[in-house]
Amino acid sequence: MRAHRWPAIAPPPDRGVRVHEPMPITAEKDLTLELSAVTAFASGLLLQLAMRVTGIRADFARYETRPLTDPHDWSARWSYLSVLIGVDDRDEDSGPADPLHPTEPGVDESGPYRTTPCYWIGTYPRTGVLTITTSWTEIGLHPAPITLALGPSPFPTTSDSDAGR
Repeated sequence: MRAHRWPAIAPPPDRGVRVHEPMPITAEKDLTLELSAVTAFASGLLLQLAMRVTGIRADFARYETRPLTDPHDWSARWSYLSVLIGVDDRDEDSGPADPLHPTEPGVDESGPYRTTPCYWIGTYPRTGVLTITTSWTEIGLHPAPITLALGPSPFPTTSDSDAGR
């Protein structure tokens, strides 16, 4: 069975309802990753993450997200934070999510690397359970799964209609 892919889509213009408080996903000496917010809309969920990396891992992160426009760059490859979403433990609704506005351009080539990606999930879990697994092996972030108990949708028709799929 083919995995679902959650595309990088902007959330609807209407106001959403926060359904989960911020929480840490991983905290290491030189890397922190947190779930900043989970906001429900009638047509799905917006996940907001925040990552801060320091030291040599920040240099790796900058290298992995550099523009690939240099024709003399013999190692022209790119990577970013990988986010896999599991909805209700159903394979047809599980798969990678593409980030929306993945990085803030830095003026400096040194110092901490920061990114605040958002992910649009075009459905609300029927059971209220969402699994998020984050990783970025190129900078040493191994898979870190978290399970969120969101509860029932604040929009009664969302879980019944599967809007936004």
